[in-house]
Amino acid sequence: MVREPLPTRFPPEEHIPALVTLLNGMLLWGGSRIYRARFGIGVNEWRILGELSNIPGATAARAGRDLGVNKAIVSRSIATLLEKGLIVQEAAGRARRLYLTGAGAALFDAVKPVAGTREQLLLDGFTEQEVAQLRAALVRMVANGQGLRAFDDGMIVGGTGPGPDAQG
Repeated sequence: MVREPLPTRFPPEEHIPALVTLLNGMLLWGGSRIYRARFGIGVNEWRILGELSNIPGATAARAGRDLGVNKAIVSRSIATLLEKGLIVQEAAGRARRLYLTGAGAALFDAVKPVAGTREQLLLDGFTEQEVAQLRAALVRMVANGQGLRAFDDGMIVGGTGPGPDAQG
């Protein structure tokens, strides 16, 4: 039984993925509770509404890719939004394009201030310059995600790279 922290551990405050995961949990669980109680949708439906507010006519595949959400979650969220009359689908050749309805746009506008307040609470005490630097750093990290996905795919397919059998 190991009773002491390992010398090779990741202290959470020094490991960016741990910090991002912690923030992600706060945002997802808290947001979902509020959005369900106040607006009748979950955070995944809110994210789809947000995608369509920026990119009217996006497909489900595009929304999933842009939001970093798997197909099953996107499909379930779209079904919920269609059922509630918050979005519509329009056939465009083989693609099915998604659009907000008037009710969907109104709901987006109602939720947006709550989402904005939650963001401001996270940024409490940050200067405008720090917020700009944080946004720039996060955008760069998202861009670096392509390399992370390639690494992950290589680890799964080829099994190369650091892992349980790695030395050093």
